[in-house]
Amino acid sequence: MPHSFKSKSSNTSFSRPSNATTTSFSTPTDSYSATFPYSNHVQEPPKFKVLIVGAGIGGLMLGYCLERCGIEYVILEKMGYLQVPKSTIQLTANTLLAIEQMGLLPEVMRIAKPVSCVTLRKHNMAVVGKLDTLYCKERYGYHSLVVKRTEFCDILIKRMGSHRIQWNRKVLEVVNGNAGVQCRCANNHVEQGDIIVGADGAHSAVRQNLYRSLHGKNFLPKSDTEDLKFTQNAVMGMTNPLDLDVYPAVGARFTECHIIIGKESPYTMWINSTAGNRINWCVTGPLLTPDKTTQNFKVSEFGPEAVEAVCDLIHDLKIPFGGTLGDLIAKTPKDCITKVLVEEKHYKTWHYGRTVLIGEAVHKFASFSGQGAEQAIMDAICLVNLLNAQKTYGLHEITKVFEAYQEERSPVTKAAVQVSGQVANLLNSQGFSSEFKRKVVFNLPNWVRTSSVDKMQVRPMLDFLPKIEDRGTRSIKSAYSIRSF
Repeated sequence: MPHSFKSKSSNTSFSRPSNATTTSFSTPTDSYSATFPYSNHVQEPPKFKVLIVGAGIGGLMLGYCLERCGIEYVILEKMGYLQVPKSTIQLTANTLLAIEQMGLLPEVMRIAKPVSCVTLRKHNMAVVGKLDTLYCKERYGYHSLVVKRTEFCDILIKRMGSHRIQWNRKVLEVVNGNAGVQCRCANNHVEQGDIIVGADGAHSAVRQNLYRSLHGKNFLPKSDTEDLKFTQNAVMGMTNPLDLDVYPAVGARFTECHIIIGKESPYTMWINSTAGNRINWCVTGPLLTPDKTTQNFKVSEFGPEAVEAVCDLIHDLKIPFGGTLGDLIAKTPKDCITKVLVEEKHYKTWHYGRTVLIGEAVHKFASFSGQGAEQAIMDAICLVNLLNAQKTYGLHEITKVFEAYQEERSPVTKAAVQVSGQVANLLNSQGFSSEFKRKVVFNLPNWVRTSSVDKMQVRPMLDFLPKIEDRGTRSIKSAYSIRSF
């Protein structure tokens, strides 16, 4: 059973933060009220309001789902603009059914490429094996897609309206009470609502604030106090549009995802074409940390000098499009090269009081696993279905919603994190045994591969929107809706 808390904060009242000078928090009553720095701007709050912290894929999708069901919300983002890696995400039938239901699929298809197969190669480009993915269209209703991350976020922002996002809102403190929640930001701005959702990534400020409080009350499991599991460094980038005379494969309708395993220099490379005649590339492994006594790459800012130094290490690696990775790096803008820490963790504590976590704030996947964005989207669908079905929003009812959300999503994401870790280990390990295992996995009969994917099919939809036909021939295991609980 996932770690979950019953309502232990029903007698909690708001208190004035010790370092606040112009903001005070009122004691909650049955009618929601608070004192703001500028009293003439205070308005009667709506019936129910959600505070979302983080304008990544999870936070934006949650906001758009709330927009569609008519629940009031605001998104608080610490940056002054949309800052997500210039990379791709993977979307499969598990999320594309709901994306089509929301009317987003035509826009998504314009920034996406369907995947034909995943090809495992040696450092010299010799093929070890292939995993076909074309069967997904008939079996599950949709091709697996590679989608440009930034453009996907832009679609969601355009649909919900940019006024829904408050930029430069770095969260410093969250105060829970039995009548509501207040969020204090770095510029002394205070936002109040009925619940707060931490969608602010692997190093979530909302989670850290929540866990500090729970740790002080001895409510936090030991595993939740431990750091994220750091496995290795990674660097990724996306090129400018390429000349199809030089890279003809980039213009094909389908993309082939290549995984290249290094030999003398231990590394793993992921590389594929994307919409707009670009190539997305990612390299991980010990090759990026040649000096084991130097740990600054893990914790340092990834500035221009560090970009150049790391790119020098991977410049001569061969690629399946012809030439070397250096050729692609030369066609990749420096601001499109991103340092990534390959970290993994699944937390046991997903909520307490009026605070709940989604996406990488509560389950962190390896960056190349293709799971992070999709699992965050399914978190959002599940949570919104439950909130929308609720008629009253007292602390007891909200706690029940959060408990149901964690009970449904936690086992799924825990299993996904474990599988992601196993795949990462398989693809990043060296030696004869690892080579043999990879060869076996990438040459399994189709029925073995499809049976494992079948078990992961859920394809949830939003309960409050008109249903659309599920075109997959393979039945759905379950669906995230209020009827499931």
